[in-house]
Amino acid sequence: MVRGGQSAYIQEMDKQIPLSLKASEDDAEGAQSADPATQEPALKDQPVIGYLAVICGVFAIFAWGIVFVPMGLAFSVAALIAGQGAWGFAGLVLSVIGLMTSPTLLALLGMGAVAAFFGIG
Repeated sequence: MVRGGQSAYIQEMDKQIPLSLKASEDDAEGAQSADPATQEPALKDQPVIGYLAVICGVFAIFAWGIVFVPMGLAFSVAALIAGQGAWGFAGLVLSVIGLMTSPTLLALLGMGAVAAFFGIG
């Protein structure tokens, strides 16, 4: 280092990278403002409907299927419509597995099939 001053490297770096505590106009999109009303929600790009479809599908298998199978199917269709194909398809598959493992729903489907076969109702 040069006595009484800065080295040539540091002087060159100061010229290349201007340092400031203020955000410039170019960095405004990367910087967060202090006003929460102007901030965009963090969940904007996350597939929340798809997450709900998969969660309801898993709950349909391991928990109360009569509640979670219809919810999983509804969220799966909504996720597919919203363009969240992978999450929607996964929720649909899990909901169908939940339907096949639920004795109550299978009994309801069986009674409906028997009623249709015999022309009851």
